[in-house]
Amino acid sequence: MMYETPIETLVCDSWSMQIAPLVGGRIFSLTHDGRQGRRAILRPVPGDQPIAEAIRNAGCYPLVPFSNRIENARFQVNGRAIALSAHPIALPHAIHGNGWLAAWTVRDRDDHSMTLRFVHERSDWPWPFEAQQQFALDRDGLTVSVSVTPTGAEPMPCGLGFHPYFPRPPGTRLETLVTQHWILRPDCIPVGSEIPRGRYAFADGPVLSTGLDDGYSGWNREALLHYHDHSVRLTASSGLDKLVVYAPDRFPLVCVEPVSHVTNAANLPAVLQAEAGWRSVPPGETCQAWMHIALV
Repeated sequence: MMYETPIETLVCDSWSMQIAPLVGGRIFSLTHDGRQGRRAILRPVPGDQPIAEAIRNAGCYPLVPFSNRIENARFQVNGRAIALSAHPIALPHAIHGNGWLAAWTVRDRDDHSMTLRFVHERSDWPWPFEAQQQFALDRDGLTVSVSVTPTGAEPMPCGLGFHPYFPRPPGTRLETLVTQHWILRPDCIPVGSEIPRGRYAFADGPVLSTGLDDGYSGWNREALLHYHDHSVRLTASSGLDKLVVYAPDRFPLVCVEPVSHVTNAANLPAVLQAEAGWRSVPPGETCQAWMHIALV
């Protein structure tokens, strides 16, 4: 496939992946070659479409310095009003931070690993920071880590996560444990929580429903996607104990997103923000997380 942007390729054992540093540091493909042939573990970014269109429902990108939506692209920190840029896919809300829209640079690499760097200066997100992504392939699969370090003189609110797109052919099942399902408004802003039941519960590995764009707390940080002849396991680091599951009606995909905080946690009362996973990171301190994707 031919892309309109530079692509870095990593290979180890039966695994290979493509990364586009300038397109949000996004993974464009992750594949495994086995006895049954080549499997697309992540939904690949098509190479026969303009980049802006091709990346909309494929690959994997980092969520820094926050995950999902901030209501009306506004929040306050110690009485200070912060006005962000709303994004067209989530109007009138801000979504997914700014790392997924930025150009990252290659800091170092070898045949099976790579480190990318993104330096954010002050903008509508008024706190400068440095972010890094590290990709490492081995015979067991892919580990991706992300870190954020505030570089200014004051603490910075921060959240982290990953947004991987997996294939969802008919019969795909999701197996994972969660304790709370977020009750959402039509614009995906949580207004409460409940015990997950029915189409929102995955403990028994049900066939995925469509029309999902839902969040969960109390996640056990492990999820299995079961296909007709194999399964994919996603595990996540401590701190990523929230989960977002996105399975739209229009496209055969599912996103299983490990995240650190509840959607719109920035606008919760201060006494609830820590429980919701929204944290303040002092200057020079690093907030970091990882996920691992394996074939089982």
